Amino acid sequence: MGMKLPPIAAIRAFEAAARYQSFTRAAEELGMTQAAVSYQIKLLEDRIGVALFVREPRQVTLTAAGRKLSPKVTEALDLLGSAFVEVARKPELHLVISTLPTVASTWLVPRLPSFQAANPEIRIKLHTSNDSIDFAREDVDVMIRGSDSVLPEHEVFSLFPMEYAPVCTADYRERHAIAHPADLLKVRRFGAQSWWARWLTGAGVENGSDDRRMDLVIGVQTIDVGLTLQGQGVAMVMPIFFADELNSGRLIRPFQHIGRDERSYSLVYPKSRRQSRKIRLFRDWVVAEAEATRSAFAAIPV
Repeated sequence: MGMKLPPIAAIRAFEAAARYQSFTRAAEELGMTQAAVSYQIKLLEDRIGVALFVREPRQVTLTAAGRKLSPKVTEALDLLGSAFVEVARKPELHLVISTLPTVASTWLVPRLPSFQAANPEIRIKLHTSNDSIDFAREDVDVMIRGSDSVLPEHEVFSLFPMEYAPVCTADYRERHAIAHPADLLKVRRFGAQSWWARWLTGAGVENGSDDRRMDLVIGVQTIDVGLTLQGQGVAMVMPIFFADELNSGRLIRPFQHIGRDERSYSLVYPKSRRQSRKIRLFRDWVVAEAEATRSAFAAIPV
């Protein structure tokens, strides 16, 4: 059977203090005094015979034992919380997804009805943002972000490698006589400056990485494509998100060269919540959808 479980109040105090590395902030979250949090953690340490925190004048830090225990305790409490939510009378579970605006509008939103049809008990709340999410402080279950937003305590599933290329209308290419990659330096361009610099250099354009002149930096590929479809310039985007426009000929890729980044767009959530049923259902679905999208896109003749 092992040792008897310590009091839940002591476990909760430790989990919150470990998360914040602060007895004060843990006390605020739990509605306790700082002295009560300190007392509960001392009880826990006495019970297991191991120090969990190093107490310094202005802060507390986890000991090696505390660091080992912390993620397991968080996971156990999350699992306990999920269990009560799933058997509570309320039949609906809310899944809060935070995603990049481009991924939401071009790819995720059109596909979500199929997830909802298969899982009618789960209600989706979708937030869009380019900023990274702090799961400890925000009411978000999963996020889709660039893999550079990932921390060691996150579980990560790559969805789309960052592969980008310029797109424009066929008419725009003709009007501006775009025949060589260097010709792009003379036209209006939209999109991430870092992607442009890397793509131009990779396409053999001298001084491509020194080019700093960008007409408009918005940070949302769908808006950049909207301007491009109006014949206002050339956008640097991930072509996989605009397969319909490329298939129909409304957009073209004037050059075959693809820019590649070591990052990817990934599904991310805390390792402590990996047992959550709603997260597992969404993870399995979204990973399969992304794989199907990549396969379909690879089959399109360029």
